[in-house]
This record gives sequence, C-alpha cells and structure tokens, in this order.
Amino acid sequence: MAPDNDDLSMLRNLILKSQDEELSESEIEQANRIARSQAGSKEAVAVIDQLCAFSEFSSLDSPVLAKEVFDVLRDQPDPQVRDAGVSVSTRPQKAEPVKPSTLSSTRSSNNHLWILSLVASNILVASLAWSLAGSLSKDTPVAKTTEHTVSPQLVSMTACVWRSSDDSVPAIGRPIPTGEVLSLVEGIAEMRVGDDGTRGAVVRIEGPASVQIRDNGELGLLHGSLTLDSLGSDSDSLVVDTVIGRVLVAGQSSIGLVSDDLVNEVHVFTGSALLNPRDVTFETEQIRLVESEAVRVYSTTDTGSQLVRFSASKANFVSARSAGFDPLEIGEEYVEAVKLSDPGVYWRFEQLHGESPFYIDNEGSLPGMNAVVVGNPTWRQYGKNRVAEVGTARASAFHALETWPEEPLDEYSVELWVKPQLYHHGEVLCLHQKEELEDGRHQHTMMLEVTAKHYFTHRLSESAPNRFRFVHRELGATQPISDTSLFAEETYEPRVWQHVVAQKKGNRQILWVDGQIAAERINAVPLSEHVQILVGRVYPNSEYRRFAGQIDEIAIYDRALSPEEIRKHIRAAGRKIAPKQAK
Repeated sequence: MAPDNDDLSMLRNLILKSQDEELSESEIEQANRIARSQAGSKEAVAVIDQLCAFSEFSSLDSPVLAKEVFDVLRDQPDPQVRDAGVSVSTRPQKAEPVKPSTLSSTRSSNNHLWILSLVASNILVASLAWSLAGSLSKDTPVAKTTEHTVSPQLVSMTACVWRSSDDSVPAIGRPIPTGEVLSLVEGIAEMRVGDDGTRGAVVRIEGPASVQIRDNGELGLLHGSLTLDSLGSDSDSLVVDTVIGRVLVAGQSSIGLVSDDLVNEVHVFTGSALLNPRDVTFETEQIRLVESEAVRVYSTTDTGSQLVRFSASKANFVSARSAGFDPLEIGEEYVEAVKLSDPGVYWRFEQLHGESPFYIDNEGSLPGMNAVVVGNPTWRQYGKNRVAEVGTARASAFHALETWPEEPLDEYSVELWVKPQLYHHGEVLCLHQKEELEDGRHQHTMMLEVTAKHYFTHRLSESAPNRFRFVHRELGATQPISDTSLFAEETYEPRVWQHVVAQKKGNRQILWVDGQIAAERINAVPLSEHVQILVGRVYPNSEYRRFAGQIDEIAIYDRALSPEEIRKHIRAAGRKIAPKQAK
C-alpha cells in the first residue's frame, strides 16, 4: 500500500531528526517501512537531496572514498526513480568506511541499493554523494595529475555566478589549472584539492570570494570566506596562504577563514591549525589554534595590525549550516494572531488545491487572490508546519492572477517569514504591473529583495551588500533609485528564519526585521493600483533574479501594522524580538 501524506511527512521528520539525535529502534523501523514503497523511496531521496545542500561531510575518510561514491552514482540509470527502501540509521560521530566491494555489489540487481549502504553508514555521506551524482555525468572524467594526486576540481555548487578571467567558466568535474584565480561573485561552491592519501581537503567557497591554486599546490585565499575540511592523517598538514600569513591546517581538522580589506579571521572548528603571520610586530612568530579557538587580525593605518583571540563560530559561515538549520514551527496561536489583524491576502503553503496549475488558497479576506504555483517548488516540513522552498533545486514561484488593490494606497503592509539559502540577489516578493513591456519585463510598484555585492548592476554597486532591500515607487514614474530604495542597516542571515515587514504609513516607508525598524525614509508616493503579487522572482515569465530559500506565512494588508501587532505576531510564533541596534 502506498504511504499517505502523513506517512511521507513522518519519514521527512525522522530523516531530519536523525541529523541531530539518535533515532529509537521503533523510529528506524517506521522509517524503513515507509521508505520501502516507491513514493516513500522517492521522498527519502528528495529529503537527502535537500540535506546535501552543503551539510557537513567531514566524516568522509578520504577522497578515495568520495571517488568510489561518484563512480557508483554515475552508473545509476535514472536517479529520479527508486522503488525500494532506505535504511535510516542513527548518526554516528564518524562514519564507518563503505567498502568498495559493497559499492560494487550495488551495481548489479538493484541500482538503488547504494542508499542502503551509504545511509546505514552515515546519512550525510549519502547526502554528499547524491549532490555530486546529480552534477556528474557518465562523460565527466575524474582528472588526475599523478598516481596519487587528484587535480583540483569543483565537486558541487549552487547556482553560482562567476567572474572569469578568460572565456572559461568553472564547471563541476573539470580540473582547475594551477595559477588560475577563481572569482565567485555569488553562491557557494565546493572544491576538492590535494592528494588521495595525505593532504586532501574539501573546500567550500562562499561568494563573493576569490581563491587561487598556486603552482606549488597551495591554496590561496585572496578575498572572501571559505571553510576547509582536511582529510589526511593527523600528522599531515595542508597550507592555505592568506593576506595575514600562511595557515597550516592539521589533518582531520575543520577550519574557517575570512579575509576582507580590514579584518581577517582564522576559526578552528575541530583539530588544530598554525598561523604564521606576515606582520613581524606580533609577539610570536607562530599562533597555534586548537578546537573552538579563533583569531582576528585588524589592519589599521595608525598602529599597524592588531590581534584578538575569541571563540570560533560556525555561525559566521553560511556553508557550515545545513538547509534544515533553524526550524520554523508555526501553530494556531500565530495563525489566529495574524487573522485578528485582518489581512486581505494570507498564504500558508500547508497544502495545494485544484488541478494543474495548482494553487495555494487565500485565507485572507479578499476573494480570489490565490497563489498559483509556477514551476516545481520544494516543500519542507518543520513539525506540523510546511513551508515553501523556491529557487534552490528547481526554479519556482507563486503568482496571484487577480490584481490588487482597487485604488492607490497610502498605507499597506507586506509581512512574511523568509530564510535565504545564501547571500545572493533575489526577489522575495514584488507587486508588478500586469501588462508586459515590449522587452518582456514588467514595471514594479513594490519590491522586497535580498541583495549581495553588486558587480554588474552599476546603480547598486555602491550599496551595502547582503541586505534586505525594500523598493516602493509609482508605476511609470522616473524617480531616482535612491529616492525609492531602503536597505536594512544590518546584514540578513542565510539559513536562519527572519520575520520581515515592508510597509508604507502615510509619507513614511519602513522596513522591519525581527520586530525592529531596520530602515526608514520619507516617501509620499502611494502604492499603485491593480498590480499582481509575485513571490520568488522579479518577472512572472523569467527566472531572472530568482530567490533561493524558504518562505512562509505571507500576509498582505491594506493598512500599516502597528509595532505592537508586528511584535505580537513574532511572539505568537515562539520567536524573540531582535535586540534594538545601537545608533
């Protein structure tokens, strides 16, 4: 018998739970029972695919094992069709190696059985393998330079934007020539460096960042952030050259590096590392860091460089958090609080209605105003609450075909929960003119975006990066962008839920984040009438500037919510109001 929606939801919850704590024997049995059906197996693979979005995988014993996994998965005829069980185990501290003989045996009668071996060892190993298998084809070579040395190459990435120094664009599976500078404008990319047995490592680069593979095999961090998991033995070390000096990373260690114009940091999450600083003014020639320690070096014009020790933090690095980080549990108390504020539009994403194209029912007071599904969003379950995930694995959006409002508004509020997947420029929600322009674009009267560092959009190049941006303007008006944009004073947090309200109140344009005013300005322009609501991209018929992340509980009002209402809603969701930022 095929599992029903409750069974599939239970399977998702058990797989997610296994990432943080051990499952009981009865839970493992229940997960296996559901996963043995065709629908359950596909659901498990989908969840693993989501978990692979840069979850930790330091438990891989060596790149040799990674290559064995790649070889098995490249031989799978159709990764979308699996009709047998998935064995979900408890999460050990260190995965037992999967023997090549076991892997080879999975190629025979049942191609899907690789999951049984990998997940039984450690679900995160399966996650990494699935991510890479989706990117590799049978024609992709595994580049080697010698018998033991693997040429540096990308093994996985999000929808990255690269600034290439020549006509080539970095691609998964292709070797990276020594001396080449990889400039990642936007996204997260995983790269394998070193050799098979001793000094191998997996590096996650977080855009915007620039790295270089030196002729001597060393990795150079020129700018930005990265995390590195060394896979060699404890006695081996791998060198990363940074602005402040050379960092020697011990085998079986995990570190994070940050480098910008003024501040450089070295974090050691596990294992140890040595920093050999270039600045001779430091009291010691070597700075040793062990697990949970970090060091920050400030560059000043007056006093030279200053060094501060502090606690290492994975929260400073996007790629150190899984996509399931920070669950959002919305209950009846929150729903009642929002409905008490009488939204005209209220989209909850709990279930789909109708036939293709499916839609999300509007639980607000306005008739019609449903959210039509565009593409194939992913659904993620947090307890009893389901949220929409767009722009990550597949392009998707939500679109209201009916227009709103009936007349221009001096007051309105757009309220929602948003969890960006990474730092990028993406459209969370916008209100656009229904009529299409000749070039396929649409004019906007309101936009709520996440932004990154702008290299290509000149008019935004001077704006602060990684901020929520709230645009409010009159359709067709020739206003300077500086008169219509609000950028939050603080950066947004990837893979963390944030409560955002964009509102107009008379002549004030206000952006709220987690219950505090993040930015405001004077803007007397009213909201234009008869526009359409679009979530997840900037134009309804284009994937341009798509948002990558999770969204939930979208509510739109024809008035300005009061500060008391905004904070009441946050508390009703079991969340805390953000501390007020000092001016």
